[in-house]
Order: sequence, then structure tokens, then C-alpha cells
Amino acid sequence: MARTPKLLELEDWLTTGQVAKRLGRSRQGILNLARDGRFRAVHVGKNHEHGGERGVWIFDPQSVDEFAAKRVAFPTTSR
Repeated sequence: MARTPKLLELEDWLTTGQVAKRLGRSRQGILNLARDGRFRAVHVGKNHEHGGERGVWIFDPQSVDEFAAKRVAFPTTSR
């Protein structure tokens, strides 16, 4: 289970757009990976009463770097 982040730690976390740019993926692709638990991420400001998904995701830069390193070490094969 992932450790709960401290408030001061969140100041250095990345936005969805920053992660997408860093990894060369779409914003939607990053959100899908976050929902699948591939990063240490927090969904801030979500409100289920209004339906859909509101708020923003923020990402632990260290977990993003670890994900990127694994992707380089184990690249996907093309079909």
C-alpha cells in the first residue's frame, strides 16, 4: 500500500500535463495509468455528487521517474 503524502511534499509533485510531456504520452494515457496505480498519485478536489470525475491529479515525481526507468529497461515490442 502506498504511503500517504505529507502536505509539504505535494508542493513538488507534477501535474498531468507535466507527466505527459516527461513521458511522451497523452494526458488521457497518464490518467489511465494513474487509475491503474502505476504511479504514486493523488486525485485532489474530486466530488462524486456531481457525477463524472472532477478535480486534478498530481503525481510523485520519483514514482514517475521509476516508471520511466522501468519502461526503458523493459521496452514494449512492436507488433
